[in-house]
Amino acid sequence: MFESRAEAEMRLYSEKTAKELALKKQREEDSENDDVAETPPRADEVDATTETTVTTDAETAG
Repeated sequence: MFESRAEAEMRLYSEKTAKELALKKQREEDSENDDVAETPPRADEVDATTETTVTTDAETAG
């Protein structure tokens, strides 16, 4: 009976550890996604809210 109890305790510990690691990984991924969402738009993108465009060097040289 002792071996069954020890095995059950090890299984519970493993499951708990796996859940904690999964939550930690999910939090890290969420924070990475938040960082990506906060990056400013590129300079060559059109800003639809102010209706401005960026002229490239190729357009001015032509």
